[in-house]
Amino acid sequence: MFSGILLAFLSAVLLGVYALPSKYTKGFAWENTWAGFFFFGMFVIPLILTFTLVNDLWGIYAQIPSWIFFTMFGLSFCWGIGNMLWGYSINSIGMALAFSLFLGVITSIDTVLPLILVPEGQESVIGTNIGNIMLIGIAVIVFGIALNGYAGILRDKSKGKQDGKKDTKTIRQGILFCVLGAICAAGFNLSYHTGNNLGGIGEVAEIQFGNEPWIARLAVLLPIFMGATISTMLFFSYRLTKNKTWGNFTKTGALTCVILVIVMAIFHDSALVIYGLAAYHLGELGTSVGFAILETGAIMVATLNGILTKEWQGASKKSKTILGVSLAVLILGVLIIANGNYMKIQENEQLALLYLIK
Repeated sequence: MFSGILLAFLSAVLLGVYALPSKYTKGFAWENTWAGFFFFGMFVIPLILTFTLVNDLWGIYAQIPSWIFFTMFGLSFCWGIGNMLWGYSINSIGMALAFSLFLGVITSIDTVLPLILVPEGQESVIGTNIGNIMLIGIAVIVFGIALNGYAGILRDKSKGKQDGKKDTKTIRQGILFCVLGAICAAGFNLSYHTGNNLGGIGEVAEIQFGNEPWIARLAVLLPIFMGATISTMLFFSYRLTKNKTWGNFTKTGALTCVILVIVMAIFHDSALVIYGLAAYHLGELGTSVGFAILETGAIMVATLNGILTKEWQGASKKSKTILGVSLAVLILGVLIIANGNYMKIQENEQLALLYLIK
C-alpha cells in the first residue's frame, strides 16, 4: 500500500507542475499553447509509447467486451469537454474559485463512484465501517479544497485583483460552466475505472500477455486519450480559426514554445501513467484512494508553485492563514482515506487466510 501512496504523490507532483512551462510560451496565444499540449499529450506521445512498449495491443483489446471501449470513449470525450468549460469559467469567476469548485466536484464524483461501481463478484464498501471512513476522508478533502479556494479569493481581494464590474449573470454563468465542466471532467477517472477495474484491460495485458504493470496501464490509457483528443482538437481547431492564431506556430521563437509544450505533455502523461500504477498497487480501492491523493497532492504542489512564483506576495495575513489551514485539512483527509484503504487490505488478507484454513 505504501508504494501505491508514494506513487500517487509522485503523480501529484508531476500533475502539479506540468502547467508551469505555459507561463513562458511567449508569442503563443492561449489556444496555441493548449492546442499543442493536447495534441502531443493526448495523441502523439500516447500512440508512440503504447504501440512501442505494449506487447500485442490488439490481442489484448480482442479479449475485452466492446461496451467497455464505447463507455471509455464516451467518458473521456466528456473529460475533454470538461477541461474546455473549466477554461472558460476562469475568465468569469477567477482562477481561485474556478480551481476550488472544479476540483471539489471532481473529487466528490471520482472518489465516491468507484466505491459504488465495483466489478462483478465484489461488494461495495458503501454502508460498511470502511466505507464510512472513506466518505469522511472524502468530505474532509472537499472541505479543504473549499478552504483553499476561499484563501485564493481573499488573496485576490487583498491584492486588488477582483473585478467588481462583473455582473451577477456573468458570475452565475461562470459557476455553471465550472460545475458542468467538473462533472464532464470526472470522465477521466471513471473511464479509467471502467477500463481497468470493470473491463480488466490492465490485468489482461499483464497476466495474459506478459507486460510489466506500468506498461499494461498504457493499454488502459490509450482509449481514454483518444476520446479526449477528438473533443479537444475540435474545440481548438475552432478557436485557432476564429482568433486567426494558426500563424503563431510558424513565427520566430515558436520552436522554443513547442519544446515547452512537449515538456508539459511529458509531465502530464507521466503523471497519469504513474497514477495508473499507483491505483494498481493500492489494490481494490485504488481508483478511489489514488485519485483522492492525486488531486490533493496536485493542489498542494500547485499552491507551492504559486508561492515560489510570488503569486502570494502582498496577500493579506488572513488569506495566508486560511491557506495554511486548508493544506493541513487536505493532509488530514488523505490520512483518513489511506487508513480506510489499509483497513480494506487487512480485511482482504484476513478473508484470504480464512479461505486457506478452510
